[in-house]
Amino acid sequence: MPLYDYHCVKCDARAEEFRSVENRNKAPKCECGAQMRKALSVSNPIGDVEPYYDDNLQTGIRSKQHRREVMRKQGVYEKYGKGWH
Repeated sequence: MPLYDYHCVKCDARAEEFRSVENRNKAPKCECGAQMRKALSVSNPIGDVEPYYDDNLQTGIRSKQHRREVMRKQGVYEKYGKGWH
């Protein structure tokens, strides 16, 4: 099972959990009681974007702006490293 990162938008807590691919979007509850959201890990920064299919977002991406819109609609965040938002 893959390891996924989750982020609490209420208290900014972070969590990592092993989940099946089918359950990756079922985020855990935070210790503060709020629902966490799945964070996307970015291994390669995206330069000039040509249309591609994003496996994490499960959709075709046309541009950087389109990717940000899709992420916002799906309620996910990119994970850059400790202290980055």
